[in-house]
Amino acid sequence: MKKRKAKPEEAKTITIDSLETLDTNLRIKLKFDDITKFWFFNEYIKGYLLDDPLLQPFIEKVKETSIMARKRKLKKNRQLYEKEKEIINKFGLDPNEIEDIFDLIESEE
Repeated sequence: MKKRKAKPEEAKTITIDSLETLDTNLRIKLKFDDITKFWFFNEYIKGYLLDDPLLQPFIEKVKETSIMARKRKLKKNRQLYEKEKEIINKFGLDPNEIEDIFDLIESEE
């Protein structure tokens, strides 16, 4: 059996409250899929922070069903996101190219 790597030294602990049944079922499913909680949550968080297009529909669904979600704010955020995609498509830029442009401007100063 393959030995799992230990958590990196810079690993931080994030604690969340959850229903006992969810925690139990998560542990079972992760064990079945041979995924550690550390790896699962870190990859999920990275996908969320990097606006992974495969994760976005799920995030939108969570926001729409959230008790704390405000309809007007959700609509405004959706409009901004669509506008961002439109501008990126219009100019044919991907996030790496945008970062390169800012690096170029910074180096000229």
